[in-house]
Amino acid sequence: MKTLSIPFSILALTVSPLMAEVVSETPATEEKASPMTIEERKESIVSLEAYIEERDARLQEITEDVLRLDDRLQGKVDGIVNKLASVSDSQDSQYLVSQEKIKVMKELVKSMQNYQDNRAALIRDLRKNDPNVPKEAIEMDVERNNELSEKRVEQVLLLSKSFTQEDPNIKKYTRTGRGGWDRAGNWNSNERISGAYKQNQRNFAMNKKQRDAVKKALDESIVRYETLANGVEDRLKDPNVSPESRELMESELGHYKEVLANRKRQKEDYTLVSQPKTKQISQRAAMDLDQSLDDAMNDFRDDIYHITKKHEELREEQTRIQELKVNLAARQQWLVDYDAGKVQLPSE
Repeated sequence: MKTLSIPFSILALTVSPLMAEVVSETPATEEKASPMTIEERKESIVSLEAYIEERDARLQEITEDVLRLDDRLQGKVDGIVNKLASVSDSQDSQYLVSQEKIKVMKELVKSMQNYQDNRAALIRDLRKNDPNVPKEAIEMDVERNNELSEKRVEQVLLLSKSFTQEDPNIKKYTRTGRGGWDRAGNWNSNERISGAYKQNQRNFAMNKKQRDAVKKALDESIVRYETLANGVEDRLKDPNVSPESRELMESELGHYKEVLANRKRQKEDYTLVSQPKTKQISQRAAMDLDQSLDDAMNDFRDDIYHITKKHEELREEQTRIQELKVNLAARQQWLVDYDAGKVQLPSE
């Protein structure tokens, strides 16, 4: 049996003009909500509590999604860093591996800066002292950004220390045969610059390039956090600082001092670097490594995009629940005030 399918747009167009006039002439009625009774106010609290429980369950689901994505993301970064830190250039690959290490180090620095930018935005939210802002959730996010930012620094240092150091024992020349006199009466030693020496010079140049950059970054970071810590200490001397602001500033001061101690320790450990235990790889292997790392970095950026979206969804849900809880507290307080005779219904 065939059925007749008519699009909704056609149905809308077949309404008779007469019916349209009747609809257009029907006056709109405004319903005014009557004042809530005590029983209705109590029921609204029960309903709102149930609604908050539903949203809390949804928040838990989103949180688990974020943690799962974050664990996967951090695992991939660890894999990339550990793979690169275990290999080094050979005479065949020349400086391909070193270039890959520098490229990944730059990506790690970008990631660290993103975490620091996110942290700064979270701190700005905390400074607002908005009751609708989920303070505890934001503080947890701040700690997570602190942790991951410092982890990126350690990963940069791990890669930096994996560069092959200059070997002073490698001789510049190698003999290609027995020496002798040529027809012009000149002595020919039959020596040439060795491939090992050339690679040693490449290793020295690449290592110096990245070490100078890392040392400079550590020094600049130390100066920055010393300045930040001193600035907060000066502001804390102001007796007019509110208790809320003082609490946040003291927390920030503790963070600055902790990072400062880390940087000074990292700089001290970085002064003397021994020859790393790495495996030299061929040019073909280095090219394959380059391709695999490019794919891994693309996956990394894709994961960053998805986890950022999930974080936005998480924050929206946290804010929504906080607003509901503020609303619930207001309703509960009204009933307390009513029982105490501080407020009354409009009809009373």
